[in-house]
Amino acid sequence: MTDLNKKREVNLSFEQDDGAVWVFDGDSHQGTEISHLMMMHSDEYNEDELRVICNHAAFEIDRLRAELEKAKGQAVPDSSHGVILTCEQLRDALEFSAPDLNIESNEFSDEQMGTELAIIYQESGHSGEGFYSYYVECPDEGSIKLGESESGAEG
Repeated sequence: MTDLNKKREVNLSFEQDDGAVWVFDGDSHQGTEISHLMMMHSDEYNEDELRVICNHAAFEIDRLRAELEKAKGQAVPDSSHGVILTCEQLRDALEFSAPDLNIESNEFSDEQMGTELAIIYQESGHSGEGFYSYYVECPDEGSIKLGESESGAEG
């Protein structure tokens, strides 16, 4: 039998056991899946009809597997959602939320204040679950877990 979509020969074989028809495709791992499908309908169709149905099922299984693999490649984990803020925006948020905070130095360059930081939530970050921050320009330089002091204690 020829697979017209792939222009190759399809090697289906049939075995009958206690009324169940087992179908095997020698070129893939579809035999078991197709067999489960056909066990329910073995007494309803003749061998030629079963071959057509099984061939169609094999094509459909291949198509669905390809779609699944494509979707896996495009999947973005929920843990990567975040926000990008400049240092100036972070300072504004800090001053708003802690107005009594006294920042010792007010000498910051425009370049420093324009630096963008990403803040993301990760379920399995290097220091456990939580919010992490990294430089947008150079994410490969690493990240810090927010809410921990330099000693590693939660703060």
